[in-house]
Amino acid sequence: MKKTLGVLVFVYISLQAQVLIDDKTYLMWQDVPQNKGTLHTWNAAKEYCEELDEAGFDDWWLPSEQELSSIVDTSRKKGRMIQKGFIYFKARYYWTSTTYAWNAPHAWAISFKNSYSISIKKEEQLHARCVRCSDFKLCLEHFYGF
Repeated sequence: MKKTLGVLVFVYISLQAQVLIDDKTYLMWQDVPQNKGTLHTWNAAKEYCEELDEAGFDDWWLPSEQELSSIVDTSRKKGRMIQKGFIYFKARYYWTSTTYAWNAPHAWAISFKNSYSISIKKEEQLHARCVRCSDFKLCLEHFYGF
């Protein structure tokens, strides 16, 4: 099955808040300097997203593996493996909220360098990118079929 990428719409809220909305998944992605420089343990990344008040919204979360995978651009062979439009990112691993089923002290992480998903100990320090639904009903339809 061919994976199609949604179109990311850049939404400029202010000098401090920048978000991108994927018109296919209806997810709103945080795109701020902290996405590039700050490292977190898995628990700290979850807490950071859950406490985030960005662009006038306070209902952010750490994305699941499926959600974060939706912004990986697998059509590229090398270089930036994140969809065009994002300004602040590192070609490194980013946390997902998805715990590794066979080893609970691990969680899934996705690389924007090579698009790999791997399980990493939750105590490791990785990047985080927060997400929210721009339209909750449409997000549910896209990811869960209802």
